[in-house]
Amino acid sequence: MDSRTFFSQLAWAMGLATAGILALYAIPALHAGIPLAWIALCFFIGFSLALYVAAKRTAKSSKKTHFINLVLGMTILKMLFSFVLIAAYSHWAHPASNLFALPFFGIYLIFTIFETAFMIRVGKS
Repeated sequence: MDSRTFFSQLAWAMGLATAGILALYAIPALHAGIPLAWIALCFFIGFSLALYVAAKRTAKSSKKTHFINLVLGMTILKMLFSFVLIAAYSHWAHPASNLFALPFFGIYLIFTIFETAFMIRVGKS
């Protein structure tokens, strides 16, 4: 996958996530999750960029196990950071209900689909 395709698809993922966050302003029950959603969007954009750079490097490696290890390691790291992000936000913001996490999981899903698609393409190259 070339850089142009990656950044084009990243823009689509960002646009979809941004539209979802903006739609949250119309749902009062989810207002507590809006700040976390913006934080998550920034986090996943940075994570996707780091993953793309690392994947391009390891895909060219003579050992294909390096790419598989990268995918597994980054998946675990993403889940760990996601848990820490939700726990920290919950601790500092003290949201009134647990619905604050729903927007986060929506963004998580968007970026997981995006990352899976580009990792498959990078792995084929």
